[in-house]
Amino acid sequence: MSVYHDAGLLILGTRLKRISDRFLNEVSKIYTKQNISFETGWFPVLFLLNKKGSMSLTEISNELEVSHSAISQMINQLLIKKIVEIQPDDSDARIKRIFLTIKGKKLIEQVHPVWDALGKSLHRILPQNMDQVEFLNVLSHIEKQLNDNLLSETALSYLNHRPDSIQIIEPDIQTLKSLIRWLNQEDVVFVPSDEQILLALSGNEIIGMAAFKFKDNAIILSYLYVTPNQRRRGAGLKLIQNIYLKNSKKLSGGFQLDEANIDLIKVLIKSGYPFKVK
Repeated sequence: MSVYHDAGLLILGTRLKRISDRFLNEVSKIYTKQNISFETGWFPVLFLLNKKGSMSLTEISNELEVSHSAISQMINQLLIKKIVEIQPDDSDARIKRIFLTIKGKKLIEQVHPVWDALGKSLHRILPQNMDQVEFLNVLSHIEKQLNDNLLSETALSYLNHRPDSIQIIEPDIQTLKSLIRWLNQEDVVFVPSDEQILLALSGNEIIGMAAFKFKDNAIILSYLYVTPNQRRRGAGLKLIQNIYLKNSKKLSGGFQLDEANIDLIKVLIKSGYPFKVK
């Protein structure tokens, strides 16, 4: 069995790198067979300059979310090739703006048919039941999670705390009394109705709680609270995981929020489970 299957998501970075290398190699073949001297790495910068006319180094760096030094190196390559030129900004000479040269504009004219052909062809590499927008949304979602350091923070939270350091329980009559006292100490207003409740314990101490119910094959998550100085221990995430894993068999949907609670949304994003805001 393939290591790519056995390793699952653990080998995601390697697979994305391999896909990227193969994709760029395929595109390079097109430029070569069309006798166009164009490096695939130039595309983002030249695409932007062609679209916007001129940009500063900082503007390009921010737009592409790439380091200033990496963009500077590429601009230097394009300067040597006389594809771009640098001129002072008309309103502020301290700002240097990057323009396409006549040679650069002619190069864009050459590669435009390639870009058009690629645009028409790329949908063929996607699964039949997935459109381009859906695929790009998935990539954007992954990029955002990585940009927010959610992968490293979540993994480190698992490494730095023993699995048994936080216990998730369903409260009995005695622990419900303890819950009320804890909520009062935390200055939290919560009035139970028909929700189910789970508690997060550290030793015998309550450090978190979640309230939820089921409706239309979804989990209505009405409340989640963790003591502030305990939040980096992952108690909220463990509550969410416990709710989902114990009830996933009777669900066709995921979590549902009745309002856009930012704290709840952050925990749900970290969990990776499906959710929607009503």
